[in-house]
Amino acid sequence: MNTDFANISQWLSRNIALGLAFNAGETFDPPREVKDRRLQPDISLGAGFLPLDTARFPATPALTNENINAASFFPSHVLFPNLVMHLRAGLPHRCDFALRVADMTTPPGYRLSGSLYGQGQSNSLGADLRKHFLGRDGDPMVTISADYNYVFGRFSFHETLPVSVETGTGGSIGIDNNLSGNLRWSVASYGLNFVVSQQYGNWIPFVGLGYNHAIGSVSAGLSDNGDPNLFTPVSGEGFSRVTPDQARGLLGWQWVHSWIDYFAEGEIEAAGPESGKVWILQAGISLPFHIGIKRRNKEADGILGPRSTAPLGSGASQPIFMH
Repeated sequence: MNTDFANISQWLSRNIALGLAFNAGETFDPPREVKDRRLQPDISLGAGFLPLDTARFPATPALTNENINAASFFPSHVLFPNLVMHLRAGLPHRCDFALRVADMTTPPGYRLSGSLYGQGQSNSLGADLRKHFLGRDGDPMVTISADYNYVFGRFSFHETLPVSVETGTGGSIGIDNNLSGNLRWSVASYGLNFVVSQQYGNWIPFVGLGYNHAIGSVSAGLSDNGDPNLFTPVSGEGFSRVTPDQARGLLGWQWVHSWIDYFAEGEIEAAGPESGKVWILQAGISLPFHIGIKRRNKEADGILGPRSTAPLGSGASQPIFMH
């Protein structure tokens, strides 16, 4: 059974590694341009879909000999929530820079399937640099971004299995067997995104493509700790490196307003081992307030309406403004 558990752990780490490389590359936020020396925060809540290929579940002869279908304990996919926050700053020459933090925490009582309970948390830290082209006089805007993202986390799961054990005297007794497992990951992703957006009134639909190169690994472990008087504890471990290269498709829209913007966006793996199977959906808001310094005798270049140009004091030549 130790061999069976090791094979299952290897299968599990491999499946998570396939999807995690794509999810680690998710860094996107709305394409709307942030002007030089302005700040813009946004926050979004989303969900990711990660398949588990149960059709390629490994052979488990020892468990099968005990009439245990180990594959039935695992779901065909995992859905996970994701909370993302950006703080973006405008730079000269139609560029902007952002810092990114994200958190994935499973809700209390989260179930993978049936009586299989799980609890996990994944954190992400990243940054990206964007450059905007065109987008003037009603033309579509082209945005090219380079990004870096580091994702680390853990996930544990457990299930209590009732087992009937023969006593050797023609009878049997029922006991609880405790199956538990854990996953840990550490992944760094480097990416490029190419996005085209077009504003129609208050609406900005956008579409794009992305490429990511990921490095890192996923480890997995399984253990079965039943009654020590009846069973010898069983355990196994697995280890897999993430798939290094993936391409993604991007599609979404943004609705702009004078005091708050809304956006929704989806991404799907377009090229890679899990092509068409791994995806992310998210929706959020950005707060289009901007803080900066107005140069004297220059036209307003913010992306919102009129701004205050009143000096902070008599004779001030570069007043601070907000809107």
